[in-house]
Amino acid sequence: MNYTKIFHDKTAFSREYLQNRMELYGFKNMSRMELFLWDLELFLQIQKRLGEHIVLKGGAATQFYLPIEAQRTSVDIDMIFCGTDEQVKNTLDDITKELREGSEFFLFKEHIPKNPKTNLPMHTYHVDVPSVLTYKERNAEEGVVDKQELKIEFIMESEDWEFTRKTGKEIFAVESDFEYQLLPVSHLFADKFTTIGCNTIGVQNDRMDEQVKQFYDVVMLTVYRLDELDINEVRKKYLKRAEKEWYDRKGSAYDIQEIIADVRKQLYRYSMVDSGEDAELKKYINDFKALYLNSKVEFSPQFVACEASLVRLMYEAMLEADNWDSVKKALAIEKKLELDQYEGKEKGAKVRELREMLIKEFASYSTIPANILKGKNLKRILWAVVDKDNLDEIQGKVAQLIK
Repeated sequence: MNYTKIFHDKTAFSREYLQNRMELYGFKNMSRMELFLWDLELFLQIQKRLGEHIVLKGGAATQFYLPIEAQRTSVDIDMIFCGTDEQVKNTLDDITKELREGSEFFLFKEHIPKNPKTNLPMHTYHVDVPSVLTYKERNAEEGVVDKQELKIEFIMESEDWEFTRKTGKEIFAVESDFEYQLLPVSHLFADKFTTIGCNTIGVQNDRMDEQVKQFYDVVMLTVYRLDELDINEVRKKYLKRAEKEWYDRKGSAYDIQEIIADVRKQLYRYSMVDSGEDAELKKYINDFKALYLNSKVEFSPQFVACEASLVRLMYEAMLEADNWDSVKKALAIEKKLELDQYEGKEKGAKVRELREMLIKEFASYSTIPANILKGKNLKRILWAVVDKDNLDEIQGKVAQLIK
C-alpha cells in the first residue's frame, strides 16, 4: 500500500509503536488496537472526500469524549452521511484507487443482509486493511495474508447533522493532531441510550457482546461527561430516535410506555448480575473487559450491577426532570461513602455502622434480600437500595453518620 497517502505517520502502524501504546495504557489485545487505528485512518480518508456531510458516531466517536484510562477499542466505523448512494460508492472507489497499489487491501465489499433487522437507509461495507500482527494474534490461519477486516457503516440522512470537531491528541491508539467530525456529546449520549431496551428499540439479546459494549459507553459518558450533557437536548434526541427505531422494527402504533418498561427490565437484569445465576451476562461482561478494555479499568459484574442503577436514575431523570440533580446527588453520596477521612479501625467501624443503617432503613427498596446485602460493600448496598424517591432521606441519614 501507499503510506505516503495516509494521514497518520507510517510509524504509528508499526508493531513497535502498537506494542508501546498497548503497554503504556494497559491494553491486552493488540489486534483490537490496530483495528481502532485503522478506524481512525479510514474515517479521515472518508471525511477528506465528503467534507461536512459526514459525521462519526458510535463507539469510535465516544472515545474522543473519555479520558484515555476509560477508553475502549472499537472495530467498526459508524457514520451519518447526508448525500447520495453514488457519493458513497465514488468515495470508497477513490480510497481504493489511492491506497491499494495492486494489493488486496482497501477493496470495499458491500454487505447486504438476507434478513435485515432494520429498515433504516444504510450501507454496510467490509474492507481488509494491512496488519503487522502474527496470524495467532489475529486469530487467523497460518499462511494467510497479513490483514484484518473492518466494518464500515453509512447511515443515510436527508439533512446534514450537527457535529463538533475534536483532535486525536488524547486517544490511546495514536497521538494525532488531525480533527475528526463527531456527533456532539448530548446527541451521542441520546443515540447510545437507544441501544438499551432489547425487546423494543435496543440491541437484542442475540447480540449480547454488542449490548454490553453499548452499556459501557452509556456508563462512561455518564461518569465523565455528565456536566456537559444537556438534559433537554438528550430527551429530545432520544425520543425522536426511539420513535424512529420503533416504527422501523415494529411498524405498529408507537408506544413509549412499552419502551420504558423494556429499558427498565433490561437494566434490572444488569443490576442483578452479581447477585443471581446469570452466567450468560457475566460471561459477556468478562469477555468485553478482556477484548476491549485496558487492564486498569474496573468492569466486573459488581461494577456493572452498580452502574445499571446509576443508568436507571439517568433514564428516569431524562424522561421526567429538567436537570440531572438526582443523579448528581446519588454520585455525591457514593463519593461520601468512600470514607476518605477515616483510617484503620475507625474506618472499619464506620463501614459497619453505615452498612447496618442502609440495610435497616432502606433494604425494603431492594430486590436483593437483606441477608445477602450484608455481605456487600457500601457502594453495592447504596446502588441496590437507592431510587429517586429515597435519595434525600439516604443523603440525610448518611450525613448524620459521617461528620
